Amino acid sequence: MPTNEMDRWAGRERSIIFWLCIVGACRVLLFSAVFPLFNNVDEPAHFDLVYKYSHGRLPRAGVENFNREAAELMVLYRTPEYLSKLDRFPGSVLPPPAWTYPNVRELEWFYKEVSRREERINHESWSFPVYYMVAGLWCAAGRLLGIEGGNLLYWIRFLNVPLFAVLVWFSYILARTFFPNSALQRVGLPLMVAFFPQDIFYSISNDAISPLLFVVGFFLLLQVYFENKSGGYHLLTGLIVAATFLAKISNVAVLVLLGVVVLLKVKRLLHENQVKKYLPRLAILLVAVTVPIGMWLARNYVVLGNFSGQADAIEYAGWTAKPLGELLDHPICTPSGLLFFLTELTKTFWRGEFVWHLEQIASRGVDLFYIISTGVLLLASGLGLILRRDKTDERRRFALTMSFCVLVVSVLLLAVLSTLYDFGTWYAPSQECPYFTFGRLISGVLLPFLVIYLDGLGRIFSRLWSRLNPLIIVSIIAAVITLSELSLTLEVFRSPYNWFHLK
Repeated sequence: MPTNEMDRWAGRERSIIFWLCIVGACRVLLFSAVFPLFNNVDEPAHFDLVYKYSHGRLPRAGVENFNREAAELMVLYRTPEYLSKLDRFPGSVLPPPAWTYPNVRELEWFYKEVSRREERINHESWSFPVYYMVAGLWCAAGRLLGIEGGNLLYWIRFLNVPLFAVLVWFSYILARTFFPNSALQRVGLPLMVAFFPQDIFYSISNDAISPLLFVVGFFLLLQVYFENKSGGYHLLTGLIVAATFLAKISNVAVLVLLGVVVLLKVKRLLHENQVKKYLPRLAILLVAVTVPIGMWLARNYVVLGNFSGQADAIEYAGWTAKPLGELLDHPICTPSGLLFFLTELTKTFWRGEFVWHLEQIASRGVDLFYIISTGVLLLASGLGLILRRDKTDERRRFALTMSFCVLVVSVLLLAVLSTLYDFGTWYAPSQECPYFTFGRLISGVLLPFLVIYLDGLGRIFSRLWSRLNPLIIVSIIAAVITLSELSLTLEVFRSPYNWFHLK
């Protein structure tokens, strides 16, 4: 292709990605506004922590009571639509939102409801701090701008909009760097991200920031492996990796990736006789990772009595550690149990866990598509990576290999956690369903997952339908999941409790 034509195409491609960022951000904005506040996926607990951080108050216990002011906002702006059947209300008609009552704060029932909420335990108090610091600053900025009440709560949710726009753009940076000759990855990856139906992006949740932090850390670490970057670059990489882990403990795969990259980098430097020259930069990387993480873990040990801070939350939930000899006595160790774990995890990884009147917001047909396409395309990519050892494209192979690495580590983490505890009377996981099948917990590996997914799609179509541009298939997938998401949330759009009805 002539240089001028290549430049024109590159310009058009960047324009496409720019509009995908806008469309993806608008989609997250719309659904964040449409869904009423305080969904079933621990949004009250996350909001309480954001509110505390916004006032400069870090939790002093692994579990603690809800804040009084936060409790008032929860009672004012909550909805019964997530966790109550419609037929429990007289005439199947919802009561009006609490914020519509005149002088509602002076009513006795309001005082009682706030007191009950204030007495409840926030089991997320131990959670790692990065999201709450960022969202707390965003909340404080909203208050300075004069935003208050329900609008302030939605303002916190709307933090996900710029985060998501940057995520879409960074997916293009990743694809352009490691898959420069694949239009399927360069355009298809941002396209899939922009329309990915995971509902954590419509919620106040520490899961919402993980995909962006993880992919930035992933990208920087891969660049460290291939390039001779400066000490400042290694410092930035280490801080981003630390922030990724400190946003969500289940992002631990990023630390595994760090270890793999450092070991392989040292091996490469030994081969090139460059170890002494480059070693200080690797030291900067490791120090930048370990110091922030070490400081937070030390803080937990001093304040909470254990490094992770989870001990109180586990005790509150009633979980008990299983004896070592009983770890394999778990249904996940059977073919049917393993299949159930993987299929349920796949479904929630794609579309999330929101319910509406206690019914999962899901389509069996679309869930089946998620399961089958994920299994087939990941298998195709894995087999292609193993059987076709293309030595001419080291960057592509390494990016795919590391994508598999972090995805497998993340899934194994949830599988192992499923076997470690007797969950007692807790609701999820439970004794009846003792599985961590919550895809949001590993939302950090969203981009590596989609890299593999699209690689498998490309391999299949290059063999079976070489004349058909696989980007057409990606566009169809994006259209189908978007139409499904819209059709499944039609009732939600009509909710009298969402942002569009706030005064």
